[in-house]
Amino acid sequence: MYSRKIDAAPESLVRGKKAVFGTFSGAVSQLDIRGLRAPFGGIPLPVFISNLRIKSTLTFSFKAGVYDGLISFFDSKIFGIAELNLFNTETGRKHCYKNIMGPRRRFIPHNLRQGFCASFNPRRYIRISWDHTRDRISLIFNIKGDSVRPSVQAALTGHFSDSSTAEVTQCVPIKSRRRCMATYCAAAKLKGSLTIGKTKMLPGETISAEEAWGLFTIKRAYFGYHTFSQMIFATGKADGKDIAFIIDAKNDMVPDPEIINQNLLIADGKITPLPPVKMTQPFGLNDKWIIQDTENMVDLTLEPQSNITRELKAFAFSIRVTSICGKFNGMLKDCEGNDIKLDGFSGIARDMMLRV
Repeated sequence: MYSRKIDAAPESLVRGKKAVFGTFSGAVSQLDIRGLRAPFGGIPLPVFISNLRIKSTLTFSFKAGVYDGLISFFDSKIFGIAELNLFNTETGRKHCYKNIMGPRRRFIPHNLRQGFCASFNPRRYIRISWDHTRDRISLIFNIKGDSVRPSVQAALTGHFSDSSTAEVTQCVPIKSRRRCMATYCAAAKLKGSLTIGKTKMLPGETISAEEAWGLFTIKRAYFGYHTFSQMIFATGKADGKDIAFIIDAKNDMVPDPEIINQNLLIADGKITPLPPVKMTQPFGLNDKWIIQDTENMVDLTLEPQSNITRELKAFAFSIRVTSICGKFNGMLKDCEGNDIKLDGFSGIARDMMLRV
């Protein structure tokens, strides 16, 4: 069975102007990859110029009652994008809310011990915060609706000390070992409430979530001019366990995905690194996905229910994102060799093209 060593988190992800590659238990103090020596093929660019190629994304996927949601922040250095996609897993109804944020010193902070990421627009207020000293991770949003989309509010909170919570930091090479991608991931059980406002099509409701789940990730990387990715974010309860898994199928950017990649399974707080995974969509993105590896640890299908596609272009910048909510069926295997069966387990897949 595939296995990959999980080391203790280092003090820094950059040592001697070289990246420290690996999968690490817990959080480093700073998710910072600035200062690598000649990250772009030995071209002698000043460090402050090569640092401009570092882009950051933050995602928070959550499950509360019949609703699955995905919050995404993107930091382009010049402007930021905040977006909430909300899916009703019973009816297939979907809602999308987006906010473009003007120049700011830093949209997504480096500090993993304590920090927050927020969209302060009064009609699109979203705030994700974390504080290890106070043992707290929280998600708050207050989104104003219109004649078609309902207003939505939520306040969900989890604790790092909970036995089902797990934190992982990863640093993997991109294209070559000169540059890297760093990711922080935290899976946590949440409590709180989610309120959907009334519209002509919806009666409105409030969900008191005593058992909600969240999967929080921050990614920072030396992105190329064109980046393509397909990822899965899923969290909830399956086969009697609190689980979360994140799968990145675009392993062509990683020189040796068999040794290190960003695929993870977290079950009841235990971390299982997963082998490289292949996702295929023989009939297109909106039809059945087949998700498998070569080590018999991942054998899943995804049946899409609904999707949201967004595209934004500004000068040389272009981003196209399709978020798909669907049901997973199949099996995952954890680090102890136990099978975890998924039967109608809801989650979100994302297909993204980024040009910067």
